[in-house]
Amino acid sequence: MDDVGSLLNSLCHLMVSFERAIAGDADGSGSALDLDMPGLAVLVSLDLFGEMRPSSIAQLLGGTTSMATKVVGRVERHGYVVRRYGEVPGDRRAVTVQLTGAGRDAIDRCDRALSGLSLELQAAMLSVDDAVVADTARPDPADPPGGHPPTTGPALAEFLRFVVAVDKPILATAGHLAALHPADPRGLLVLSELERRGGVRVGELPAVVDRSRNTVERLVRDLEADGLVTREVGALEADRRAVVVDLTGAGRAVIRGVVGAIRADLPELRPAMTGLRLALSGERQGLGATRR
Repeated sequence: MDDVGSLLNSLCHLMVSFERAIAGDADGSGSALDLDMPGLAVLVSLDLFGEMRPSSIAQLLGGTTSMATKVVGRVERHGYVVRRYGEVPGDRRAVTVQLTGAGRDAIDRCDRALSGLSLELQAAMLSVDDAVVADTARPDPADPPGGHPPTTGPALAEFLRFVVAVDKPILATAGHLAALHPADPRGLLVLSELERRGGVRVGELPAVVDRSRNTVERLVRDLEADGLVTREVGALEADRRAVVVDLTGAGRAVIRGVVGAIRADLPELRPAMTGLRLALSGERQGLGATRR
């Protein structure tokens, strides 16, 4: 596996770990956050840019207004945001979304969860360090919106920015395959692990993707339906009853195509990766944004 393939594999593992943290008790405080990456992206967007309409949130998330409305509904049920009505001059029917104090607390807990993965993130980027971040000037922090620093720390903001940048070539290459959509990195992680290790016993996959056997069964079935993986019994000499999952020719072509697309997009990834590395190392103390 080459340097970019290693980066993709590491990022998929890190995303699975981070999603587990923000879905549960991210910082050991005793209560579950019950967040996912789209929900966290909504909270951070509102924190950095202020109150917004669902259509503006959709633009930031790269999805439809109906998708953004569903995500807003989920985080609203936890008290992280509130919807406000009739407060847009000239459009009394307009709906806007505002972050609550509970939402800011959730962001702060997610920030602490990310700090626990900072060393792994920096190590993941070392494989493409020369190609991406060498001789890149340090960005100058701008004044935060309203003159008050947002709750979102620079590392979390830059991490989400980096995730969005990496998602673009993945979506362009494999976004039409539901099991490989970057909103859930587990499908890509399975293909990446099979490319790296060769065939894997199906019983080993729940630990790899941090999901139950039933969930892994559905994931493998979806990947099979797309012609990306195959299952074979008797492929292991030491255990002829073992069921082994392996890449098909199409699956190998897809994961290599994704890696190639990310490699071709490395120049576009430069600012996001540089900002993330500086934020993780504590060199970037502020994050600029403009309220909308």
